[in-house]
Amino acid sequence: MSDEQRRTTRSPNFRYAKLVLPDAGEGEQVFPVILRDTSAEGVGAMYIGKDDLSATETYFLRDPEGDQRKVRIVWTKQVADFVQMMGMVFVDE
Repeated sequence: MSDEQRRTTRSPNFRYAKLVLPDAGEGEQVFPVILRDTSAEGVGAMYIGKDDLSATETYFLRDPEGDQRKVRIVWTKQVADFVQMMGMVFVDE
């Protein structure tokens, strides 16, 4: 589902967050993202970096206050060298 096809209203709200992928041990990989909009179902974001983010992984989306929520990437689009736009859905516990 692309972000243009969301069933709920999107609220534009640009802010910084971290996409966190726990590893098998106690560590984690952290990818800085800029959230561009939020809905009840998920978020649209921009990632600037060299890593390819996997759509098969479950990540934590962590805000600057440390609150986090599980997400899964449902689409990505490379828009420039090292810049990816993406859509993520919230994963219910």
